[in-house]
Amino acid sequence: MKNAVGTGRCSVLVPVVCVLLLIGFPFFFFGGPGYHAARSFKAAWDLGHILFFFLASYLVIACSRSGRDEKKSWMSFGLFLLLVLVAGVLIELVQQMLGGRSVDGWDVYRDLLGCLVAFTVTGSLPLAPRGYLLLSAAVVVLLLGAVWPLFMSLADEQTARRQFPLLADFETPFEQNRWKDIRQLQRQKNIVRQGQYGLRVQLSTATYSGTSLFYFPHDWRDFRELHFSVYNPEEEVLFLHCRIQDGLHAQHGMRFDDRFHKRFELRPGWNDLSVSLQEVRTAPATRLMDMAQVEGFGLFVIRQPRARVIYLDSIYLSR
Repeated sequence: MKNAVGTGRCSVLVPVVCVLLLIGFPFFFFGGPGYHAARSFKAAWDLGHILFFFLASYLVIACSRSGRDEKKSWMSFGLFLLLVLVAGVLIELVQQMLGGRSVDGWDVYRDLLGCLVAFTVTGSLPLAPRGYLLLSAAVVVLLLGAVWPLFMSLADEQTARRQFPLLADFETPFEQNRWKDIRQLQRQKNIVRQGQYGLRVQLSTATYSGTSLFYFPHDWRDFRELHFSVYNPEEEVLFLHCRIQDGLHAQHGMRFDDRFHKRFELRPGWNDLSVSLQEVRTAPATRLMDMAQVEGFGLFVIRQPRARVIYLDSIYLSR
């Protein structure tokens, strides 16, 4: 009777899972978050890998069960894990060919995690109860790690909305993730303009080296100036370039004359700099910049003969 009930439940769930997989599969290759989409949307989208391969693994497990007994084998689990690995890599390669995306090893990891979750919750591994308890605890930890970027993104997006028109002062722990080239950045408390923390930016000898504010409230229409403080720790003057563009910049070929650009001379110590947003608005040669959709604010140096360092703090808008 117990097996009959389980078989009946399986027969109901299998068509539902099949429909969900058919709906979800095209999203591996079409749609999804754009380059400038919110971090939370990107993080939530990434979790779709776990869900899809959890459902796919559950479907295979459900269909392979017999009406009388279920054979549990580490070999079958290992073979299926290998199939998921191959499928995940193939999906990444096809994504690269179709949409120019780069292969993401973390997506493949999430595919494997979805498979592991399915085998764990269905009890399809040859483990004693104590072993399942330990495995379940490990899976929960891995899932929490996978969900952490979504939590972090949602928390900082809420903080950014609450802080605005302050764009960044690095007093909260996730703010540096609003900036690009995260490996060059370090939140630190030794050199600050105000508060307890500032941002250390490592500059290289590349043609263009710096960082850019990427995730932030984009509507700057009600403000007159952008302010930011930059610390030059050396005695030698450093020329720092500032770039601001809107959401239409890509549609205009990302031309140099279609964005705002200004060069600042950084003297030793703190430099309190500002940019007129009216100048930003009129910077494109053939149009007005859309101040309701400011998309990026970048700071960079050009062709430095050696590696340099700058520090950022207190980036905000004023009326």
